Amino acid sequence: MNLSFTGEYNYSIDQKGRLNIPAKFRKALDPENDNTFVITRGFDPSLIVYPIIEWKKVEQQLLLLSSIKNKDRSFVRSIVRFASTSKYDSQGRIQIPDILMNYGRINKEVTIIGMINKIELWDNSELNKIDNNNEDPSFEELANEIKF
Repeated sequence: MNLSFTGEYNYSIDQKGRLNIPAKFRKALDPENDNTFVITRGFDPSLIVYPIIEWKKVEQQLLLLSSIKNKDRSFVRSIVRFASTSKYDSQGRIQIPDILMNYGRINKEVTIIGMINKIELWDNSELNKIDNNNEDPSFEELANEIKF
């Protein structure tokens, strides 16, 4: 089965800090994933949600970095330090830790964006700021590198 998260959805976080993962995304998961996600900080003021199988691939890549070089250690630490495992419940909700919600500046309304093998969670106003600043001319260069 090829994993493919695509599209954008708007959901609300409930009072207990739970977020519903879109049914389309849950259906795309391999049964080996065991309904489990790993949530961590993104590089923007956003959160990244990995299916556990994809997270294990991230861990394997991080293991290739040096534990001696300060830059490598700091990078690995920044990725794994806040990683939190969450199994979705019968209603498709995952628990988002407060520390991650604070990092993503997420209050209640969340934009969920499929990023092929992972999911991004954004506070709507933070995403609007990024969207308004994405008049990047290098996008055309990147588009030319990809064969559509």
